[in-house]
Order: sequence, then C-alpha cells, then structure tokens
Amino acid sequence: MALFLLVTLVQLLAWGLILRPAFRPPSSPGSAVNPPPVSIIVCFRNEAQHLEACLSAILRQAHPDFEILAVDDNSTDDSAAIVRRLARADARLRYLPAGPTRPGKKDALSRGIRAARHERVLLTDADCLPATDQWATHMAGALGETTELALGVSLYRKTGGGLLHHWQTFESVYVALQYLGFARMGVPYMGVGRNLAYRKSLFERAGGFARHADLPGGDDDLLVNQMARADRTATVTDASAWTWSLPKTSWRAYWRQKRRHQSAGHRYRPEHQLLLTLLGLSHGLFFLLGLWGLFSSWWLVALAAYFLRLPLVLTAVQSPFHGKTEQPFIGEPPGRARGRKRAGATSVGRAMVFDVLLAPHYLVMTVLGMLPAREW
Repeated sequence: MALFLLVTLVQLLAWGLILRPAFRPPSSPGSAVNPPPVSIIVCFRNEAQHLEACLSAILRQAHPDFEILAVDDNSTDDSAAIVRRLARADARLRYLPAGPTRPGKKDALSRGIRAARHERVLLTDADCLPATDQWATHMAGALGETTELALGVSLYRKTGGGLLHHWQTFESVYVALQYLGFARMGVPYMGVGRNLAYRKSLFERAGGFARHADLPGGDDDLLVNQMARADRTATVTDASAWTWSLPKTSWRAYWRQKRRHQSAGHRYRPEHQLLLTLLGLSHGLFFLLGLWGLFSSWWLVALAAYFLRLPLVLTAVQSPFHGKTEQPFIGEPPGRARGRKRAGATSVGRAMVFDVLLAPHYLVMTVLGMLPAREW
C-alpha cells in the first residue's frame, strides 16, 4: 500500500508538473524581425519517393537567408538526380555526396554541418515536411545570442488507420512530452533530429559525433545529452514550427527503428538515466500494484488513484492538438492533402489502453537497446 501511494505521487507529479505543461502555453517562436541566416541540412539514403516534396517545401520557406545542404549517404536510387535537378533551378540548394560512411547517418550529417556556411544549422529528415513557411524562421530565431540549442517538435502524418499508426502517433507525443517537459524544468536531455537546431560552434566544441561514433544511432539525442545546458537550450513548441514525418508502415520497420534509437539510451548522462528510469518504473508499478490492489481490501484507493491520474494523462497527450484542425501541408492545394494530413489527437479509449502498454513497451525497448544495431 505504501509503495503504491509513493508511485502514485510520483506519477501525479510527473504528469502534472512535467509532462502536461510541455506544450502549454506554446513556447514563443523565434522573432521574425531580422531573423539570422541558417543552414538547413537534410541527409538521405534512397529517399526518391519523399525527397522532392521535402526539399520543395523547405525551398518555400519565407526565411530571408538560408541554404539547404542535401547530403547523399550513398543512395542507389534516383535521389541524387532529384536533388541535382532542383539545385539547378534554385541556388540555395546544394548537393553533397557523403563519401564512404559507417552505419548510421553521423558521417553524412558531419559532412553537411562542416560544409554549412552559417553558424546556425537546422536539421530535418528527407521524409519530413515543415508545417508552415515560418518553420525555418522560428527555429533559427530561437537560437538567440546566448542560446545554443533549439528543441523542436516532429509528429507523424495521418497515413491511414490501424494499430501501428495509432500507436506511433501516441508514442511520438509521449516522447515529445518527456524531452520538452524536462527541458522546460531545466533538464534538457534529448531532441529529435527531425526538427533540431543548434550552433555549428557547439557541434565543433563537442568534437562532432566522435564520442559516440561506434553507435549507428544517437546523432541527435546524444549530442543534445552531451552538450545541452538549461540556460542555453530553448524549446520551440508553436505549431507553426513543427515538422511532420511519415510513420513506419510495418511492425518490423518500427521495431528496427526503435531498437536503433534505444541503443543510445545507455550513453545518456547518469542523472538523466536515473530520472527516466524512475519515471518508467513508477509508470509500470502504478499499473502493476494498482491491478493487484483492485483485488484487495484497498480496491477503492486503487480506483481513486487511477481516476485522479487519468485526466492529467488525457489532457497531456491531447494538448499538442488543442484547437488545431487538419490542413494541407505547405505548398499543397487542398485537393492533394488526402492521405498526407497531420495526425490528430489520440482518442480517449486508445490513450487509456496505450497508457497501460507504455511500461512493457519500454521494458522491451530497453532489452532490445542492449543488442547491436547496424542499420542506417
């Protein structure tokens, strides 16, 4: 009973003070008055299906001074031809071959950062689309005089239904609640490379990705974990500065991606590992002990604890979408938006089920993260 009350208190504090406020109110976007120049870097490998839409959307940014470095990580499809064609029409786009690379995209990303002409670099992926033409302005503007890192938001597009799609939508929001919520509390520990900005000098001061070169993943979160400081890190949660990515279409691809991401977790700073472990452990014990409590004399306490926590969870996971409607992406007429809309908030029923599944999910992920991963 005492342990259950303790983990309930931890969960209420975590959801109430850290996770739920992560998107509320939205962080002020960077100033549009004299925004600084920025180098936007997109690494790709065999992304011919998505690359043109991504680069075209970035070229439509209203930012007054930016370049795009499209770094080819040894593609074997038509990706390079697509970039060269677009580059001939717009000098702001540069094509860079990465040369020989190791598993993962650290080498390609390093090539792009070192070739960047501007101090501020903004990262995204080839299957991502910026939410508006103000994305680059807001992300670059967040890197003020003393700010070195800007953590952005990247969620998943609506590509259909199905359990996998709904789960990825829910989990991507949960991950964002964690890293944004902790950053707002003065504990920045990770970011997502689908929407991340930092200073080139920060990258150089960190020695690039040399410290974690043996891992295929971690090009985004490990650099943030290594170098982020509370007073030099900004969160940008305004919806006009989001990017939208494509979810995986098979469970196998999803597990492969999560395994690669999870492999970086054991390299986090010890204090960050401790915080995340306590959060995950309290989450799992809340449901495990609560289920046991339902069949004991203190079943009413267990039930009351669940319904006390539930509103915090539901408002948190739905907060990014509050007051927002689905719209076509930048540069797309409404008739072409079918199948490429932004995902909406997870329904109450699904959120309740997925909330229970988070604890065993991350337990499996922790085990998989200990296994070697060598995919790009």
